[in-house]
Amino acid sequence: MTRTSLDDAQWVSLMLVMQQIPLVWKRDDVALRRFVEAALWICRTGAPWRDLPDGLGLWSSVYHRWRRWCLRGWWEVIFQA
Repeated sequence: MTRTSLDDAQWVSLMLVMQQIPLVWKRDDVALRRFVEAALWICRTGAPWRDLPDGLGLWSSVYHRWRRWCLRGWWEVIFQA
């Protein structure tokens, strides 16, 4: 684990919030965690989407999912919690 990744305790807390939002969690914890880690990596580094490390997923897929979450207001719900 790097200092920029979520530890397991943080992930559990975040999952409790995300499970309350309909359609966010589809019972694929690994893919959801990778997406959240990718989104946080972009926010932390300020890097362009195309510079997303390969281990965090395909940049275009992460971007489109990020955008859907933004349009649905899910990030605001998560950050407020």
